[in-house]
Amino acid sequence: MEVDHSLISVMIVVIVAFLVPILLHRLKWNAIPAVVAEIMVGLILGKSGLGWVVEDTWLEMLSTLGIIFLMFLSGLEIDFNMILNTGKTSGKKENRENPLMIGLISFISILLLSFVISWILYVAGFIKDPYFITLIISTISLSVTLPVVKDKGINKKPLGQSILVTAVFADFITMILLAVYAALKSEKGFFSVLLLLLFFVIFFAVYRIIQALKPIRLTESISKETISIGTRGVFALILFFVALSETVGAENILGAFLAGVIVSLLGPREEFVSQLNAFGFGFLIPIFFVMVGAKLDLVSLMQDARALIMFPLILLAFILSKGLLVLIFRKWFSWRESISSGILLTSTISLVIAAAAVGMDLGIINNTMNTALILAASITVIIPPIIFQQLLPDAVDEVERPSVSLVGINAATLTLAQDLHRDGYEVKVYGADKSNLEEKQRPFPIIQLPVVEEEYLQKENGFSCDIMVLFTPHDERNVELAKAAKKQGVERIIARVESKELQQSLNNLGIQLISTFFANQTLTKILIEHPTLFKLVNHDNGNLMEVKLLNHRYHLARVRDLTFWGDTLIIRILRGNEAILPHGDTVLEVGDRLIISGSPDHIHRLREMLQ
Repeated sequence: MEVDHSLISVMIVVIVAFLVPILLHRLKWNAIPAVVAEIMVGLILGKSGLGWVVEDTWLEMLSTLGIIFLMFLSGLEIDFNMILNTGKTSGKKENRENPLMIGLISFISILLLSFVISWILYVAGFIKDPYFITLIISTISLSVTLPVVKDKGINKKPLGQSILVTAVFADFITMILLAVYAALKSEKGFFSVLLLLLFFVIFFAVYRIIQALKPIRLTESISKETISIGTRGVFALILFFVALSETVGAENILGAFLAGVIVSLLGPREEFVSQLNAFGFGFLIPIFFVMVGAKLDLVSLMQDARALIMFPLILLAFILSKGLLVLIFRKWFSWRESISSGILLTSTISLVIAAAAVGMDLGIINNTMNTALILAASITVIIPPIIFQQLLPDAVDEVERPSVSLVGINAATLTLAQDLHRDGYEVKVYGADKSNLEEKQRPFPIIQLPVVEEEYLQKENGFSCDIMVLFTPHDERNVELAKAAKKQGVERIIARVESKELQQSLNNLGIQLISTFFANQTLTKILIEHPTLFKLVNHDNGNLMEVKLLNHRYHLARVRDLTFWGDTLIIRILRGNEAILPHGDTVLEVGDRLIISGSPDHIHRLREMLQ
């Protein structure tokens, strides 16, 4: 029976992609990102090493799908809510950093420095076209940056978003400029530029059409019969833009990224995004990174003596072009965060290889320069992520205490504030009348407003919180403030509304509603059906808390490997729509929500460890 060597290569790559993160975790090589390990293993198994993995049609297709899906996830990962709401709630620390502004300033600095460096190389006689080399030096590999930032767990924080937005500008603006430059150098230059403009017009048109239609009822009815309808729609969108981008002469990853941007702007559910991430990072993307290493023939490249002379100059150019990033990031972040970010953003590979190939075709660069570019890019994609992983402090992974704004001064909000403060929340109470309050010291601030209105809450940073609870005695006021909080970008809003008519006006806004009737009905039902559960939740010496696992150190760890304090106990693990009854060998994953019982102090310590 004849052996299909294509399938053997695929099998080797898939097995390697499966084993790499497991070995990194078991050997406790936390300083090496999985991305770098996969590239290094590819180098060992590919052309530069053993030669076990040979590029063929299967692997080429899977690798291409991997980079396409990675670029889609890169677009999906951009948190437009954080970017667009920056500055609206200036009282909160995390809203003082503007990832969009940081990214734009950073890219401009990279472009200017790259031009200066390229011009020096041009004057010295090392290169023929300083403008083309400027664009190549300006690139940052978003395909490497995103997985490293996600592994560090900062992709949804201001620092991570600033790194990603900078990489997006550097990767995709240079990609567009390279496409325009190459088009102008070709015979159909002006026509190619018009096609590229048409591509962006179609992008905006498709986004507007999808946003206008919002076929929620249609997709819900279809999903009852076909639960994968959302995934099918995503792949249709990706392939549409990929095909369109290649038709107009742009890189396919540009279309994939813009497809991700559209999905991100539509506000997908967290569970759906998790499914897409699991598919991408669990299958296609690791294959791409292994093949990046496998396709590099460093042995042959290093036999070019002239390229070895150019190599350190190009490597130095890649590093120096990002030199100002440290100072720019320092305005908003610590020195260590700024230095580590600047180092990570020197990573570049995919676009350099593609641009070098275009430059060879156009006669802009010769084989020596092509070799030097690939060698330098290979170094930047391996060493900087390792330094970043080692240098960035673990404190970045720490999660601030959830902040809660309680609006309305009454017995219910004051008692609730006391309990929430005890459970580790940062609580503030806002209201217009403090005259009935008894004089006593409280562990949380009570802020008096002239009138409980949006204007005065805004002045006192009332909307600068993770959770807002509106519990004034006036339904209309609660509804008005709930809508204002939604506009201000408050993550969770809970409003007391007794009127059924007013409740209906908030149904589609994602605002949680409570009422005296509903609360009494629910409590009575719990007392009848689950008396022991009520006793557990209401007991002074113990309570239940939901804790989200965010610390990547415990990703794929077993429950028995956790350090428990006092009487803490994990009762349930919620993963997507699945509720898992835990035992000692249950494996935890980042993003799991753990229902934990125990005394408040012990739960608080466990929460700090897991988050």
